[in-house]
Amino acid sequence: MKALIFLLLLAGSAFSSSCIENATAIVIGEQGVNIGLVIGLTITLIAAAYMVGRVVGNPRYVVFAKDEAFHLFFSIFLLISFSGILVFACYFMDFFFVAFFEDSGLFGESGEESSCYVPGGGMHFVANCYASMAKKDADRLSKAYIQQYISYLMDSTFSWSVQIPLTNALTSTAGAYKRVISNQYDIIVNTFLIPALMSVSMQKIALDFITENVIRWVLPTAFLLRIFIPTRQLGNVIIALSVGIYVLVPFMYAFNFAMYEGVLTDCEEFAAVVCDNVTDDYCSPPTKTCSNPRSFWNVARLIPLAFFLPNLTIAIVVTFLGAMNKALRVIG
Repeated sequence: MKALIFLLLLAGSAFSSSCIENATAIVIGEQGVNIGLVIGLTITLIAAAYMVGRVVGNPRYVVFAKDEAFHLFFSIFLLISFSGILVFACYFMDFFFVAFFEDSGLFGESGEESSCYVPGGGMHFVANCYASMAKKDADRLSKAYIQQYISYLMDSTFSWSVQIPLTNALTSTAGAYKRVISNQYDIIVNTFLIPALMSVSMQKIALDFITENVIRWVLPTAFLLRIFIPTRQLGNVIIALSVGIYVLVPFMYAFNFAMYEGVLTDCEEFAAVVCDNVTDDYCSPPTKTCSNPRSFWNVARLIPLAFFLPNLTIAIVVTFLGAMNKALRVIG
């Protein structure tokens, strides 16, 4: 057992560059005193139950004491070895993460590189980089479409009049058709771009919180609840949640946001369908939409990133949460 703990701690020190440094030290540093008090209280309760069971001759107290002693031992072992466990999980995910970016050929066969992935860069960095890029694109498109909406709306009010003395006057709104174009921009902004911008912005905030605060603030409380007998199951849930959102969420977001960049190469295949006469100068040629920074293709790329892929990530994290919580309950 000591050798296993040593190997787990050694793994933590060996691969700490790809994950947070020494989660065990962070947990003990934040809640060390409280955890020590809870461990002492638990040991006292176990000893008291065992002695009462022996004196009274009631086997239920003895079984309870042995059961809780095992739970306490497993909790302490989990706490001591958590750095190695967490870093091993990160390293395991990084293996697939690196293989995906370097071997999948997603970004073309001509040696094109990702805007965010660099060799040696972790999935937390890549996920945050892609989130910032998508947020800037959504903000840029929103501003451009709002400006076009206002411009066409103002042009649609242009009119001219001809006054014929003593007979009649003729007034014509020569730019009225531009109101239809302005409504098109208005619908896209309010239906797609603004919700997408809000969704991507909130995802960026969530990623920043996960990277900086989950292990430092949430996990110590989880271990405190895990060691305390009445709140053990709640502690299991929060430990599973902490590991899931710290390891799985950045992993999934790195893939999701990579799709946002990788789909750029598919634009020419669908250019004839996506090209718009208004935004792409009457589509001559249709492939002009692929180089237009304000094209509908760029708007369409934001839709799955803002609405579908986050729900997929949530479903995977919830599945992982249930599986890990069940494993912690069964093991100890």
